[in-house]
Order: sequence, then structure tokens, then C-alpha cells
Amino acid sequence: MPGRSRRIAGLVAGTALLLASCADGGPATPSQTATTTPAAPSASATPTTDPTPTAVATETEEPVPFPADLEPDEQASSDGAMLTLTDVTTGEHDGYDRVVFRFGGTGAPGWMVRYVDRATDDPADTVLDIAGDGTLAVTLLGVQIPDTTGIPEWSGTNPVLTPGYTTLREVNVRGQFEGQELAFLGVDTADHPFRVFALADPARVVVDVRHDG
Repeated sequence: MPGRSRRIAGLVAGTALLLASCADGGPATPSQTATTTPAAPSASATPTTDPTPTAVATETEEPVPFPADLEPDEQASSDGAMLTLTDVTTGEHDGYDRVVFRFGGTGAPGWMVRYVDRATDDPADTVLDIAGDGTLAVTLLGVQIPDTTGIPEWSGTNPVLTPGYTTLREVNVRGQFEGQELAFLGVDTADHPFRVFALADPARVVVDVRHDG
């Protein structure tokens, strides 16, 4: 009997140690193992989409309609801008026509763009015959002559005629005078909403004319 009593005592002691181990946070048996559920992504990690095109997006095609109107659009050039016009390109897109004025030099260009009743060449005051029944006057700011910037000026075919475009008919660049570059955009009618914005690297001014109106 004494040996049996010792075995019983040993079993009781072992059980007591096991219970103490569980109470102190010791190793759990497989049935006690907790299941961890991965945390759901936080709201800040969820990508969002802005449906409205911004004024400094890209020079690529964008969905239409984008915000545009018939009101004059003005933006000052950066302080000390010294830019020379180096290229003029056009493009027809789904819902709008685009004109891009590209610059070399330093600083950011500005602009004044508005519909006018007639294209008057400044400073000669000569009235120009621009294709189409609507004319957008584009004055580019922060522009200097090549002798000042050291950058060759654009010398492409002028005017740029686009009779096959939906809205744009002509781009006529008149030249630089007192820090401004004047150009006229001929469109089929003067009721097409337009927008103007700048792009960098290289510096550009973009004019988009919507097909609706």
C-alpha cells in the first residue's frame, strides 16, 4: 500500500503542476490554440479615384466632359520666367481638340486666353483672316527672345492648318513682343467650351477645345 500511495501522490502533484502551468500562461494544448483572423485593410489603405480631371494631369487623352467654359482664362507666369517657344503641336481626341505650346528656358509660363470678335495682330493692329467662325486669342507670358534665353525659337510651318479636325481649324503664331507670345486659334464656331493648363518638364501650355457647344 505504501507504494500505491506514493504513485497516487505523484499523480496528484503532476496534475497540480500542469494546472499551475496553464494558469501562468504556459504552453497550451492543441485544443487551446487561438485562431488569428487577419485584420481588414484600413480605410486609408484603400485607393481612391478622383473622377474630375485636374489642371495639371498629363498630356494624354482624357475622358470628356471635363470642366470647361467660355470665360476668359488667365494665369500669371512665375517670377523671372525666361522662356522661348520651341514647338507647337495639335491633336484631335475623343470629344476635344488640343493645342500644345512647348517652351525651353527657366520658369513657368503664364497665359491669357479668350474668344475675340476678330484677330488683331499686335502691335501692328492688322486684322488677320483666321480659319473658322470662332477665334481664341492666346497670349503666352514669361516669354523672351532667343538672344536672351540662348534657346532657338520654333520655326515650324505657320500657320498650322487642321481642316480635318472636328473643331480646330488653324493655329497661327504671330511672334514675341515685350515678354509675350501671341497666337490665334481658329475654331469652327465661337461656342465651344475651352480650358487652359500648364505642364512641366518641359514647360508647356495646353489649350483644349471641346467638340460640344
